[in-house]
Amino acid sequence: MNITLFALNSSFTHTNLAVRYLANSLEADGFSADIAEFCLKDKKDNILFELYKRKSSVYAFSVYIWNYREMLDTAKSLKLLLPDTKIILGGPEVSFENESFFKEHPYIDILILGEGEAVITDICRNPDKYLKKCVTGSCTKESFSALPILYDKYPAKGDILYYESSRGCPHRCSYCLSSLTNGVYAKSSEKTLSDLLEFEKLPKKPRIIKFIDRTFNFDIKRAKEIWSALLSCEYTLNYHFEICADRLDGECFEILKKMPAGKIQLEAGIQSCNEKTLEAINRKTDNQKAIENLRRIKSFGNIHIHADLIAGLPYEDKDSLKSSFDKTIDCCDKLQLGFLKMLKGSYIRENAKEHGYIYQNEPPYTVIANKYMDYNDMYSVFKTADTLDRIYSSGRFSYTMEYILKNAESPFELFSDLTKRLPCDIEKISQYDLRSILFRELSSRFNDKEVLERLALDALIWENKNPPKEFSPYYEFKGKEKDLELYSFGFDTERIYYINRTKHIIKS
Repeated sequence: MNITLFALNSSFTHTNLAVRYLANSLEADGFSADIAEFCLKDKKDNILFELYKRKSSVYAFSVYIWNYREMLDTAKSLKLLLPDTKIILGGPEVSFENESFFKEHPYIDILILGEGEAVITDICRNPDKYLKKCVTGSCTKESFSALPILYDKYPAKGDILYYESSRGCPHRCSYCLSSLTNGVYAKSSEKTLSDLLEFEKLPKKPRIIKFIDRTFNFDIKRAKEIWSALLSCEYTLNYHFEICADRLDGECFEILKKMPAGKIQLEAGIQSCNEKTLEAINRKTDNQKAIENLRRIKSFGNIHIHADLIAGLPYEDKDSLKSSFDKTIDCCDKLQLGFLKMLKGSYIRENAKEHGYIYQNEPPYTVIANKYMDYNDMYSVFKTADTLDRIYSSGRFSYTMEYILKNAESPFELFSDLTKRLPCDIEKISQYDLRSILFRELSSRFNDKEVLERLALDALIWENKNPPKEFSPYYEFKGKEKDLELYSFGFDTERIYYINRTKHIIKS
């Protein structure tokens, strides 16, 4: 029997761990499976032909919110070409469907709800037994803990490799599917560290190991054991953890402060600073403490911090969102202003009328209005989020932003006003032209030469060609040393800045 496991990632750099889990389960039971892994940028016709030419008896599709439409389109075409093949869908985006799904999509034969590792082999052995049925999968703590990293057996082209050291989440946030799981179970710290050493043996070293644990530090003792071990030179890669920042303690700070620069990244969901909102979504965290903890880690200067806010939550009007934004932005290197998604199966979707939610009918089910923000407000926040990404979260204006955020009365209003004053959508503006626009806007908003000097410094770091001519009065070229250019600035006369504009490197 030929089995193809189909993954469609969001970009070339990403990989799919789920199909590797399934391949591992099938191999353990005597089957072999072919992994067909593509990304959304690949041409649809090429993807379809690559699947078709395998002429497999069974195709299993890994379906997520970002690839749902493409997966259904591909499945429909594949079924027309190979009417006798069996097509299985699994993954988060179909895990809360029922058997009415088959009436709407008759080209789909079987749905796997939940974890598929334990049921995939029986389905592939007896596909006719499960036709037009929803099969609920599950995984035990013991079987999960035994899972290897799998990238040695099933190599990946992408340079972001995903690793799962725990499943489940201690939170019960009403908008998240993790709230529907029963508790959390995890690999031991010893097993996790052993797995991480296996990544070191891969012939192609990944750019980052991204832990997909919903809350890595749910067990603070275990988290500290793993972080402490990562201080060792045995672990050479970059590791990304999603954490609950208010769970950090003094010992965590001592460990994290010792981390070599760039070795780990931390991501923390703040979501909102409105207590009524947090209560409504059943998120029980101390966000004031979380923000203080992140700010403390950021002061170490060795760890990149990513924080998340969600627009569209209950009781979060534009003023409340502004307050959440202003309290959060200085605690992180990257602030993601996301938008509430009404995911299938989530409590908040089941109770959407309570807060007057209007949302997209198709994935990603983004909220576009509710009782607290009409579409005018929500759309303006959408555009402000784009400006935030380009100017703050890109890191290409870091010296400017560092100074401005200390002097702006409201960072949210700053980004909102800049958005309104742009000549067109920010995605249509080149990075070079954006610097000239910011020069004009910031010089009129801040009567402060240091803002423009810092803006010039950011331009010198990131522009391979000469910065826009407006910046020339705000720096002094001091000469060259090998591949470095030397500059001085009025805001910091005691230092010379050494810049490699090809590699975007700065030393001072």
